[in-house]
Amino acid sequence: MQQKRFVNKGLKAHKLYAETPLFKAVLLVAIPGLLISFMSGIYVFADQLLLSLLVPQDPIHDMAKTIYPCYGIDVEEIKKILEKLTGAGYNYSFAGTATIVKSAVAITLPIMMVINAVPNIAAIGAGSMYGQCIAKDNKPKALQIWKSTFYCAICIGLLSSLIFFSINDSILKLMAGNRPHIKYGTAGLEQQEVNLVNQYFNVAYDTQIKWSHQFLDILSWSSILNVFILYFSFMVRAEGKLAFITIAEMFCNVMNIIFDYIYIKLCHAGMMGGGLATLTGWSINVVVYATYIWYLGKKEQTWMRYKDLLPKNGSPISFTILGPIVIIGLSVFLRNFSNAIANSSFLTMLASVASKTNADPQYWQGLSGIVWPVGSLFFYAVFGIADGVRTLVAYNYARNSYTRIRKTYWYATLLSFIYGIVVYTCLATFLGEALIKMFPFEQQLGHDIYADSINYMRIQVLFIPAVALSIGGLLIFQATNQMAMANFIAILQACLVFPIASGTMYSIAVSLTQNPLTFVITNPLNTGTAGLIITIISIIYLYKYLGNTRIKTRVNVGNFIKNITIVVPTNIKKLSYAERELQKSLQSDKLLVEKR
Repeated sequence: MQQKRFVNKGLKAHKLYAETPLFKAVLLVAIPGLLISFMSGIYVFADQLLLSLLVPQDPIHDMAKTIYPCYGIDVEEIKKILEKLTGAGYNYSFAGTATIVKSAVAITLPIMMVINAVPNIAAIGAGSMYGQCIAKDNKPKALQIWKSTFYCAICIGLLSSLIFFSINDSILKLMAGNRPHIKYGTAGLEQQEVNLVNQYFNVAYDTQIKWSHQFLDILSWSSILNVFILYFSFMVRAEGKLAFITIAEMFCNVMNIIFDYIYIKLCHAGMMGGGLATLTGWSINVVVYATYIWYLGKKEQTWMRYKDLLPKNGSPISFTILGPIVIIGLSVFLRNFSNAIANSSFLTMLASVASKTNADPQYWQGLSGIVWPVGSLFFYAVFGIADGVRTLVAYNYARNSYTRIRKTYWYATLLSFIYGIVVYTCLATFLGEALIKMFPFEQQLGHDIYADSINYMRIQVLFIPAVALSIGGLLIFQATNQMAMANFIAILQACLVFPIASGTMYSIAVSLTQNPLTFVITNPLNTGTAGLIITIISIIYLYKYLGNTRIKTRVNVGNFIKNITIVVPTNIKKLSYAERELQKSLQSDKLLVEKR
């Protein structure tokens, strides 16, 4: 009964990927991927919105009434000094609780991107290869994948937790920028006033770092939970249970929001409460997936059984299998990791631009804490389209259906671009303002913080339609096992294009416009330029190299010269490690069938 069930599952996959009208097939696989990734966007947005809303309402974390007075700082006197600085052309503004929370959230975002990138190393490749085993009814290899990647996920989770915890402090201080500092004589201030305002700057800066630590340290030690969430998700997804994954993600996000309120509002935990809520949500998610897999195993509806994970049971751990799995996931990890590095550099450079233009670095980082969650709400869904379509391309690549692959590329790119344009239009008009109004705003000297947030958001979210240009290239190279090229385009945007784009806009913002908002153009400029390059490269590959795998070669045999026509793969000397392992896998599958 079990064997028949998995054979039928393989037949259903063939009907969807190979026989269903292509546009319909693209929609069937892309929309669930989009929805699942959209759940991640909702989690990021809701988590950071609740931090911005609830922490300022907590009297324990009130900067003006509790924290500044604890250090002997007279808030009213500080505001008068800041008014003098504003009148002299300096744009320093009072940093209340809402500003500190938003700036703390902003500098945690790049590290959170890396934390969310780590699970891809094992999850994507494991789900892909496990799905192939289901389609081929290759249970022995499926058990090897299940056991090998399970222990691999444990190692990745523990190692990443240790690394994150050890580097958090250095990264946070780097992204927060230099402490604001004024010298005696600035704006005619007396020495006592200078000392007082510098003390105020130090308290605001130290509180920003402290609150960021409280949030990130919990997430860092919980990285192993995040690894298993994505790992279980892709393994269950390989068995075709997309409805369960969607429902599970929605349920766990709702629980995360509920615990945000409990920890922050009722337990007065501040930003630590946001970290505890995420930890609780992740724990529930892991339990839900693990219980579901146990239930499927009990009903003999899956090959993922916990008893096969014991050292003496099931198949042995295979490092030969882990090699290509890690390589497949590496390109996605590199994309997220390099983008996190670029985003951290962006925040550091934005603070530097603010300092050089006599603006308040924390004010502009606070704006980032408003705008980034709004953009993240819709950004992750673009890559969900790629996650859904990747399996469709891989299946047809194995069948040499190159025409179907090329059409899939254009459908996926078109779908991503339409999504990006619709989202940007909505955000730039009515939706963006409505979402931004949900965040608390403090009155700022010399600033219209609401207007600045809207302008920042309208420039920033241009990267959503811009990133659609690179979606086709990302999924095509990953799905056709061109891992060297997949890794190259994964780091192209952050490592090659970003330094040029950011350097250019930095010079313009500091030397010409004297406005930090000019520097924000870096993100859509960087994403759009990289997207155009990736589009050109992927089109060349699709129409010049994809499917062009055979040539005729003249060969000398022994002492005789014979004209022999031999068919030779053109890329036989250029096979990647993943492709060689895939060939070995196919040969082993063939031998297994022959033995049967």
